[in-house]
This record gives sequence, structure tokens and C-alpha cells, in this order.
Amino acid sequence: MQFLILATDYTDAEALNRRLAVREEHLARVRPFKQSGHFIVGGAKLTDEDKMFGSMLIIDFPTIEEANAWLADDPYVKGKVWEKYEVIPFRIANV
Repeated sequence: MQFLILATDYTDAEALNRRLAVREEHLARVRPFKQSGHFIVGGAKLTDEDKMFGSMLIIDFPTIEEANAWLADDPYVKGKVWEKYEVIPFRIANV
């Protein structure tokens, strides 16, 4: 089942520094999931000034519980980059 993840970063003065500190770890963790088909697409949400302030992902896991478990282990969650995120059942249009 596919899920849309919409995440918003913390807004404190150190939020961007925390994101940058664990960004490579976050990307390295996602790469094998991309190869296995669990991670479909994702990226940073940007302000008008091109500053990262959150993320969007589309993932594929059998259940929402597995999707949540996968997210709970993400460096952006563990590193207090994402203040909140929502996991929404989703289906990519087959066009």
C-alpha cells in the first residue's frame, strides 16, 4: 500500500542545523529502500527563499503500521528534524 508522508520541520533557531547534520545519514538510509521499491519518491519542501522546511515522501509498505515503524527509525525523526508528520494512504495515478 502506498502512503504519502507530509513532514514539517521544527522552527527553532537550530532546526536547519539539525537537518543538515543528519541529512546524509537520512539519504543513505533511504537508498536501499529505493532499490527495494519501498521508497518511491521524496524531497524537501522549500520556502520562496529556497530554504528547506519539511519533506514529502511517497512510500510503499504492506500496512500503515510498517510505514510508521519505518519512519520512526528515520534520522529526521530521531534527530528532531521533523516536528510533525502525517502518514496518509495514497495511490499514484496510473496514467
